[in-house]
Amino acid sequence: MAAMTDHADIFDAAPLRLASRASQLAMAQAEMVCAALAPIAVTVRPVTTSGDRILDRPLIEAGGKGLFIKELERSLLGGEADLAVHSMKDMEAHFAPHTEIGAVLAREDRRDALVGAYQSLDELPKAACVGTASVRRAAILLHHRPDLQIKLIRGNINRRLGLLEHGEFDAIILAVAGIKRLGLDVAYSPIDPAIMPSAVAQGALAVQIRTPFDDRSAAVKDVVSALTCPKSMAEVTAERALLAYLDGSCQTPIAASARLNGSQMLELDGMILSTDGQAAHRMQMDAPVGDAEALGKVVGAKLLEMAGGRGFLA
Repeated sequence: MAAMTDHADIFDAAPLRLASRASQLAMAQAEMVCAALAPIAVTVRPVTTSGDRILDRPLIEAGGKGLFIKELERSLLGGEADLAVHSMKDMEAHFAPHTEIGAVLAREDRRDALVGAYQSLDELPKAACVGTASVRRAAILLHHRPDLQIKLIRGNINRRLGLLEHGEFDAIILAVAGIKRLGLDVAYSPIDPAIMPSAVAQGALAVQIRTPFDDRSAAVKDVVSALTCPKSMAEVTAERALLAYLDGSCQTPIAASARLNGSQMLELDGMILSTDGQAAHRMQMDAPVGDAEALGKVVGAKLLEMAGGRGFLA
């Protein structure tokens, strides 16, 4: 629950305005933010982004995963919204000037899930057709099972499940977090992170705000900051530092998963792959939680060294 502040009367006169993608999952995530901000009144502004409309080709061909973010950022910068909620894994290393991450909420399960009749990747029949839109998932699948046929699947979760049900795929890969947040009654098997480490910030929700410039935007930052989970913030800081060091985008197969243990040490597991999965490099390191950003940079540098330089990411 958000702490009441000296600014709360600002939102009595004009409720907080939250921009969200219009998909079922995004709206469920927006409602989570609204509940966390209670008793402050919030109105939700659904936005159908270019990333939601373009379903016939990979995101990189359409402009990158930033297509899910840019139109929400325009709502922020144009003054139509006070805050925007994102699945943080959709955020590229750099985002719009004059905005910032106001909060990172407590993280959901970060694992990927195999959905379909098979309970593990090893159970999939030879040359099985697996649906995913993620270059990371595709590369890891091919690294583990080079015989698999990886086929593009885009759209919301219900559309993807419908294509699976109609036999277009033997299995599809979804995020466990999305399945849980929607409360879907679907059989799924989480994939061992030892095989498929998660995407940067997978399972984390970010609240993006305008960098304060007046009383209202300062009040927004004040109430939103109370939502931050310090553990999740530390983890995604390390992961996103690795992503930024590698200058990663949706065309680069990159995995990064940081975990904060009881001794306040961050353990970061990073992985980069060629798009065909034939080459893969992986590194684990730990560091004190206060060095989260530095840890991400060091692991990124070591991965590049292992891969023979930045040419590996081209």
